[in-house]
Amino acid sequence: MRSTIGGGSWGFLRAFLADPNLVGSVAPSSRFLARALIEPFKARAEPARVLEVGAGTGPVTVHLGHELGAGDELDVCEIKPELVRHLERHVLTQPQFAEAREEGRVNLFQCAVQDMDRDRQYDFVVAGLPFTTLPPAAIESVLEFIRTVLKPGGVFSYFEYVGLRRLRMLGTFGETRRRMREVSAIMDTHIRRHQIGRRTVLFNFPPAHARYWRFESPVGFA
Repeated sequence: MRSTIGGGSWGFLRAFLADPNLVGSVAPSSRFLARALIEPFKARAEPARVLEVGAGTGPVTVHLGHELGAGDELDVCEIKPELVRHLERHVLTQPQFAEAREEGRVNLFQCAVQDMDRDRQYDFVVAGLPFTTLPPAAIESVLEFIRTVLKPGGVFSYFEYVGLRRLRMLGTFGETRRRMREVSAIMDTHIRRHQIGRRTVLFNFPPAHARYWRFESPVGFA
């Protein structure tokens, strides 16, 4: 069946035009960025539970599917209904998910991530959320949820476009600039406290940093 949002890139563009603040980009993540985001999951030594937040059209989901082994569990969260339909019909039906879905180890949720069950704990959380376009209160709420559901030693991966926060502060005025300064201060504070590694991915549009955090430990991710 044809997706209601069309192909991945075109569908992503349509979703961006409908709600730029929620989608945050005109194009889905490249395979290079997707691979960088799941590096901590790939390095696991035993079966793990992973949560993907803001899956979009599924470029990261596809790579997570290829890495799923026996005993691994994947929860995928996306708030936009048309993107959820695309994930259900065109991503999670791909062969790499077949065994895990049959065994009930892959779940798709349509909701804001803060509305998910906080009792369900994860070894890894991977986010494709547009943090720089969200209100400061929403950012804090999302990060507080992620911190709550990560197991001790768990790793949170997300990305941000190179130089975007600075560019937006230079190109905006008044209330918008004040909001961007507040957003940047929130993210920089968490980066200083929790970042354990970073990969810069040039083969993405725009180029992006994949960042890795561990909330309770300063030990780096190799």
